[in-house]
Amino acid sequence: MAGSPSFPQSLTPIEGALAERLCEGAVAGLGDCGGPLQAILDAGFVPPDILTGMTLHLLANQPRRPRRDGEKRGAIEGGVWVREQVTYHAPVRIGDAVRVTGESVRRFTRRGRRYGVTVSETRSDEGRLLVSSCTTGLLSYRRDAELKDEEHGLPESALSIAGPDASAARANPCLEALRQVREGDEIAAGLSAVTLEMMRLRDAGRDENRIHTDPEVARREGLAAPIAGGSHVLSFLQVALIEKWGAECLLHGAHFDVQWVGQTRAGSFIAPRATVTSATPALIECALEIRGGDRPVLQGTLALPLGGDAA
Repeated sequence: MAGSPSFPQSLTPIEGALAERLCEGAVAGLGDCGGPLQAILDAGFVPPDILTGMTLHLLANQPRRPRRDGEKRGAIEGGVWVREQVTYHAPVRIGDAVRVTGESVRRFTRRGRRYGVTVSETRSDEGRLLVSSCTTGLLSYRRDAELKDEEHGLPESALSIAGPDASAARANPCLEALRQVREGDEIAAGLSAVTLEMMRLRDAGRDENRIHTDPEVARREGLAAPIAGGSHVLSFLQVALIEKWGAECLLHGAHFDVQWVGQTRAGSFIAPRATVTSATPALIECALEIRGGDRPVLQGTLALPLGGDAA
C-alpha cells in the first residue's frame, strides 16, 4: 500500500541505570502483597515486573518533536499492552547501567484498532544479555470504525523470539526448591485489591501513560476508569511464585508468554493462579491465569528451565 511504513524500523538505543524509585514503586504498587518482592530489592536486584517493561521503557524514551501547544504528553498515552513474550536471562543489579535496543517489526489493524509489535534486548555494559522481549501493544484503546483490517511488516511466524534460557538456569539459587515442584501443583493467591493509589505508587511519578493514573485521561481515551498496566497485573502472579519458590526463582532463564484479555480497573479485585502442567528435570511449565471477578484478565504460560537433562 502506498505510504505504508517499512519494517523493521530501528529504535534509538537508550542507556543508563533503571531508577531505584521504579523498583521501590513496584513493591509499593502491590500493597500488602509486596513483601516477597522487597526481598529482591534487599538482595540488590531489579524485580522481574520492572524487567517486563523494558520495551515500554525503550519506547517511552524515544526522541520526539515537542507539541506546538507545549503540552507534555507521553509517546504512548492511550496505548495498552495486549501480549508480552519475555525472557529474563540474568538478574539486573539496581544501579547498574544497561543498554536497551529494539525494532518496530510489525503493525496491524483488527476490528477498528491498531496494534504494533516491538522486539527489544537489554544488555549489560559488558554486552551480557539480560532481557529479551517481544511486545504487542494496542496503540490506542479507542476503536475507530473507519479503520480497515491490514498488516505491515514481518508476519508473526517470521519473528525470532527467545524462549526459556536453559544456559542461565545453572546460576539459579532456587534450584533446590524448584526441583521439588510436581505436575499438578497449584500456586494461588487470594483476592488482591488494585486501587488507584497503588497504581500511582507503582508509576513512581512517570506520566507517559496516564490512563493508569488519571481518571480524566482514561475517560478521554475511551476507558471507564484508569486501568492497571500489564506488567503491574502480572506482578501479582509473579510475587505469588516468588513467595513459593524463592526470591530469584524467575531471574535465571524464565520465559513468560502472557496476554491481557480483560481490564483491571482501579478499585477492582483480582485472583492469580499458576498450575504446573509439566515438571521434568529440565523444565517446569505452568498455565497462568488471573481472574477479575467471574472473568479472566490475564492468561498465559511460564517456562522455567532447571538446567537438568530432559526426561
